Amino acid sequence: MRQNRNARFFKSRMLLLSATALFSWGMIGAEAHAQAQPQDGADKEAINNQENEVFEIEDIIVTAQKRREGLQNVPIAITALSGSTLEKAGLDSVGDLVQVTPSLQFGERFGNVFIALRGIGQAGQDIGSQSGITVSQDGVPFLNHYMMDGTFLDVSRVEVLRGPQGTIEGRNATGGAINVHSNQPTSETEGSVALTAGNYARLGVRGFVNGPISSDRLMGRVAFQFDRADGWMKNEFLDLDKNDADLAQIRASLLGEVTEDITVRTVFEYMRNRADPAFATILGRARPDKPTAVEALGLPENDIENLKVHMNHTDQRDTKNLKAIMVANWDISPEMTLTSTTGYIKHDLVLEDTDNDGTSGDFSDFPLVGIHVKQFTQELTLAADLGSRADIILGAFYMNGESTQPLILSVPPTLIDAFNYDPYEGLNSYAVYGQLRYLITEKLRATVGGRYTHDDKDFTMDSMVLGTSYNSEAKGSWGAFTPRFVIDYIPNDQMLLYASASRGFKSGGFNTFGDVSQPVNLFDPEFVWNYELGLKGMFYEKKLRLGVTGFYSDYSNLQQTLFRINPQTNVRYPRVENAATGKIKGIELEVEALPVSGLRLVASATRLFAEFGNLTSIDPIYPELGVKDLTGNRLPQAPDWQFSLSAEYSFAVSNDLEITTRADYKWQDDVYFDLFNNELNTQDSYGLLNASVSLSTVDGSWSLTAYAVNALDERYVGQSLTAASDTTPGRVGQIGAPRMYGMTLYHRF
Repeated sequence: MRQNRNARFFKSRMLLLSATALFSWGMIGAEAHAQAQPQDGADKEAINNQENEVFEIEDIIVTAQKRREGLQNVPIAITALSGSTLEKAGLDSVGDLVQVTPSLQFGERFGNVFIALRGIGQAGQDIGSQSGITVSQDGVPFLNHYMMDGTFLDVSRVEVLRGPQGTIEGRNATGGAINVHSNQPTSETEGSVALTAGNYARLGVRGFVNGPISSDRLMGRVAFQFDRADGWMKNEFLDLDKNDADLAQIRASLLGEVTEDITVRTVFEYMRNRADPAFATILGRARPDKPTAVEALGLPENDIENLKVHMNHTDQRDTKNLKAIMVANWDISPEMTLTSTTGYIKHDLVLEDTDNDGTSGDFSDFPLVGIHVKQFTQELTLAADLGSRADIILGAFYMNGESTQPLILSVPPTLIDAFNYDPYEGLNSYAVYGQLRYLITEKLRATVGGRYTHDDKDFTMDSMVLGTSYNSEAKGSWGAFTPRFVIDYIPNDQMLLYASASRGFKSGGFNTFGDVSQPVNLFDPEFVWNYELGLKGMFYEKKLRLGVTGFYSDYSNLQQTLFRINPQTNVRYPRVENAATGKIKGIELEVEALPVSGLRLVASATRLFAEFGNLTSIDPIYPELGVKDLTGNRLPQAPDWQFSLSAEYSFAVSNDLEITTRADYKWQDDVYFDLFNNELNTQDSYGLLNASVSLSTVDGSWSLTAYAVNALDERYVGQSLTAASDTTPGRVGQIGAPRMYGMTLYHRF
C-alpha cells in the first residue's frame, strides 16, 4: 500500500538527519585524533591500521577527460570507485552501482536494460531506442542498451559521470556516462583465486594470473569467473526454478612496449550467460477497477512475497558477448601523447519459448526473440601540454553498427507464428572534438570544448502479419555541435570550485516495433543544456572529502514513446515522438570521512526535481479518457530523494590477522515507471542493506568473507510496465533479487 506522503518525507529527513549526525560525531573524533598524530614527512596512506601512523583519503586517478588526473581536480560531477571498493561492497555488475552512486537508477525487463541518471534514460525497448547513458569498457562505448549490464571482472576502477558528456565522452550521453576500466598487465608475477558458496546452491570461482611473457617488454594477464546458482523464483506450474545464475567469462590481455615511446595493449574477452529470468511476471492490476487476465479467468495467481509464479512456458535465454580491444599509446614528446583505441564487439541474445502473457494460460507467447549486434569503433586522441598554462585535447571518433531483432509472436490455438518481424538498423557515426584549458591566473582556469557529431542511419523492416507481408525502409541523417564551457577556481590545493554549461545531443532514429501498416516512424534528436555549480574539497588534513553539485537541465525534443490512433483501423499503437520538454534540477552530495584509524564512512544524497514540460498522449490503461495532458508529470526512474551510506571498519586481532566489517545501505523515494504517473505502476520507497565481515591476513594474501546482499530481504520492483488491454489490463515486470548470502575464500599469490 502506498505510504502517506508526509510520513515518507519524515522518514527520509530522519534518515538523512541520522547520517548527518553520524558524520558530525565522526569528524569531532577525527579532529581530536588528528591533533594527537605526529606530523612527520613520511608518506601517508589512505587508511593505516597502525596506531601511530598518519592516515588520509587518497585521491583516485581518473581519465574522464582523456588524461590521467586526480578526481578532486576534475570539474565534473563524477563518482569513482576502485576495484577494491567494488569487491568489498559486493558490487558485481553495472546494475549494482545504484547501491553507492547518487542519482543513478537501474532496471531490467524482458532482456532490456534501463539506466537513468538524474531522470534521463531511454524511451523504448528495442534496437531503435537509444539510451541517454553511455557505458564503455576500456574506452570503447557500447552501441545499445542490451549490452550495458556487464558483469565486473578484474576491474581497476569504474567512473560514473553525471550530466551531459557531449564533448569528450560524446555519443548520445545526454544523461551521463559509465566508464569501466579493467586491470592492465604488469611485470609482476602474481595471481589470485576466490571461491564462493552461497544460498540457492551458489558456487563460483574467479581470479587472475599476471606476469611477464618475454623479459619486461611483453606482459600478459588472464582473468576469469564462473558462477552457478539455482533460481530464486519458483514457476510452480512447470516446477521450474527461474532467475538462476549460469555465467562463464574470461578475458586475456597483453601489454607490449614496442619502443620506449610506444605501448600497445590488447584485450580479448568472451562471456556467455545462460541464466533464465522470468520474462513477464504479473505483479498485479494496472488499474484498480479492472481485473487482470489471471483474475478474470480464475487462473492461479502469483505469490510475489514468497517468489512463486505460474507460467506455462520455460523462458529460455542465452547471451553471448565477444570483445576485442586494442589501445596504442605513442608518447610523441614529454608534452604530447597520441592514443588510438580500436574496438570490435559482437553481442547475441536469444530468447526462446517465452511466456508473453505471464500466465499459466496459453494466450500469447514468443517462440523466438533475438538481439544481434555487431559494432566497430575507432578513436584517435591527441593530448598535449601547451606550455605551463594551457593544455589541449583533440580527437576523432567513428562507430559502425549493425543490429537485428527477429521476433515471432504466437496467439494460440490458431495463430501460431502468425506475427513475424525482422527489423534491421545500420549506423555510421562520425565525430570530431576538442578541448582547451587555460590557466588565467594561478588559481583560475577556463575550459572551452566542443564536439560535432554526425549520424547516418538506415532501417528496414520485413514482416508477415496474419498472412500479409509488409516491407518498409527508411534513412536518416542527424548532426549537432555540442559545446562545453567551464570556469574553475582553486582557492587552495585542497579545494576546487567550478561552474559549467554544456550541451548534450542524442541522435534521431526509428521506432522498431510500431504499426507496420504505417510509414516508418522517424524521430528527431533530443537536446539538453545543462548548467552546474560544484565544490570539491578535502578537509581535516585529508580525513574528510566533500563534493556538492547543483544542476539545472533544460531538455528539448525529448524522445518519448506515446500512443496514437491509427485513423484507418481506429486502433491505438505506440510511436516515438519528440513531443516533450523537460526541466530537471537538483543537488547532489558526496561525503567520505576517516573519523578514526580503521574506520571509513561514505555517504551520498540526491534531491531531484524532474518534470515534463508540454506533453500529451493517450494512456493505454485509461483509453476512455482520450488524449491526456501530461504536463508537470514526473519523469520515470526519477525519485525525489535518494541516498546511500557505507561504513567500513578494520581492526587487528593479532600481529598477522585483522577483521573488516562493512555495511552499505541505499534508500530511495518512490518512482514511477511510466510517463503517465499511474499510481499502480510505481515502486514505493524502499531501502536495501548489504553487509559483510572478513577475516584476513594483514598482508592481504588470504581472506575469508561472509556476506549478505539485500540482507533485510526486501521485496521491490526493479522495472515494470502496464500491459494494455481494455478489459483486463495488468502490470508486469521484474522483481529484485531476494536475500543472498554466502562465504568467499580468497587467496592472492
